[in-house]
Formats: sequence, structure tokens, C-alpha cells
Amino acid sequence: MTEETLRQLFVVEPDFCPACGSILVLPQTSETVACRVCTFKTPIDDIINRETTYKVDFVQKGTYLVSKKKVEEESELGQMDNDRECSKCGNIGMSYTTMQLRSADEGQTVFYICPKCRHREVENS
Repeated sequence: MTEETLRQLFVVEPDFCPACGSILVLPQTSETVACRVCTFKTPIDDIINRETTYKVDFVQKGTYLVSKKKVEEESELGQMDNDRECSKCGNIGMSYTTMQLRSADEGQTVFYICPKCRHREVENS
């Protein structure tokens, strides 16, 4: 493949190989830069004195903001056990998280939270 064909495949910075994307190491004595991963070679003059321009696009302020309450609710609720019934309100389906609180040869502790009434239950399995 020619260098021009490779440049059409990848849009890369001058110090990256357009064939495989690896970093091109500048030679100490040679006039040719060779990729250490693939067979790409280019004259060092193609890399030296090349200018790079960047464009930075900003998103509108607040695009990625999420309310703190929503984040707290989502982090508090873990995986769902759709078969477990809440002992307080009777809701079917409780969120749960697990932790290994006892020694390694014993079962883990499961913490359940009802998404409807926020009742909490603990089970040592």
C-alpha cells in the first residue's frame, strides 16, 4: 500500500502509524521512519515540520448533569431480585447488594431494599 492509500484508511497524527496506529519512533541516524509493528515506512521529512490543528467542540452547559437525588437513588439500588417479596409492604421485587462480612469460608451477607417503601432486610446466606 502506498502512503496516500494508508492516509485514506486512518486519519492519524503525524507521530502515529497510519497503517496500524502504533507510535512511530523517530530514528537517531536514518532518514526513514519505520513502524516497529508493521511494514510502514516514510521519509522523516514527512513527519518533521508537519503542523497539526485541533478543533474542540463544547456541549451546552448542563447536558450531562443529573440530579443528586437520582444519583443517590440509583447508587442505593443494586441488582433486582424479582421473586423476593417485601415483608413490610408486600411489593414483589427487591433490590439487593452483597458483601462478604464474615470469614471467607462462610456465606456472604445480602442486603435487600424495597424500591417502593425503602424497607431494608438483611439475609446471611
